Amino acid sequence: MKVWPMAVPSDAQLQELATRIMLWALLLVYLLYAALLRLTDTHPMMALFPVFCAGLHLLGIIGFYLGKTLFASVWMTLVVLLDITIINLYGFNDSQGAEYYFIMVPALIFMVLPPQQREWQISLLTLTLALLSLCFILPEPTDPWLIISAEQIHRFKWLDLVVCLLCMAITCRFFIHRLLQQRAQLERLALIDTLTGLPNRHGLMQQLAGWFNEGRPFSVFLVDIDDYPEISRRLGQDAGDQLIRKLVQRLRTETNANLFVGRFTEHQLMLASDAVIQPAGITELALQIHDSSTRLAFDLGGHNERIQVSIGATLASANELPPSLLQRLTSALQKARSLTPKVHLILADPTMTSAEVASHSDVQLAPPY
Repeated sequence: MKVWPMAVPSDAQLQELATRIMLWALLLVYLLYAALLRLTDTHPMMALFPVFCAGLHLLGIIGFYLGKTLFASVWMTLVVLLDITIINLYGFNDSQGAEYYFIMVPALIFMVLPPQQREWQISLLTLTLALLSLCFILPEPTDPWLIISAEQIHRFKWLDLVVCLLCMAITCRFFIHRLLQQRAQLERLALIDTLTGLPNRHGLMQQLAGWFNEGRPFSVFLVDIDDYPEISRRLGQDAGDQLIRKLVQRLRTETNANLFVGRFTEHQLMLASDAVIQPAGITELALQIHDSSTRLAFDLGGHNERIQVSIGATLASANELPPSLLQRLTSALQKARSLTPKVHLILADPTMTSAEVASHSDVQLAPPY
């Protein structure tokens, strides 16, 4: 049996994933710059400083794997700000400055800090603006750490551009992925019954509409739990929901047909199959569903409850619209309530008589429309 999938990453999981990616990506960037600067004729502090920042950054990684995600996010951002600020204040002269690195910090902040941490977001953004202003206000260093030729500056600018584009690509990819996941989650929540995890009425109609649009014939069964109102009144609404879940689990175990199952109303299940489309097979499957539902009692929190169900069944024709299918299915269910067993099939084909349909089954059938 098919059950509507519910495994959707939460916003917290996506935030944790973004933090983990950025922690390791930034560590790689620090080590890459340290290696490149070692190969360049620069001030010793210029090569050692990225290593120092990498060491500080490791504290954020340790905090993250100790479960301190907020600390890791804030610490990572502070280390980035420290690195960019010190490099701009002591590493370059005005013609070589790298103030444009500050534009990556807001993207980093919104990527690793959730909207719930708005105070931290505002604080870090304010700090970023203050440090950027400081880099423009203070005079250039008299002895910059990095003194390189115009050709080397050109090379480093290309490396900076690649790093910036890579960071922005990761950020954009994260936000797009996050929006798509949230959209998928909202769509699924609109189409499922949250108490049972089954498709609700809208989810069922979406599946049936897909089969209609493809022109595929399919059978539909409407299972009404006759005892549901009384059980819910006597044992509580939770017991009624538990009954639905256990009934679906039993049908999934004992029914071999590939059925799409959903909760049509509070006490009604709808089952649909595009594999069982012959009158004899539909009737046989309806009887199997009835037998599985009523044969044994259900354990509902220490109370053993046996139930009675009524089942209306029909076969969708290729060109009919869903309202006519539901009307016929409801009529079949109403007829089934007065039968023994409570199973009833109405076919859409008006040329087939009830006698012809009954020849495929021992179940009494209503006259066709």
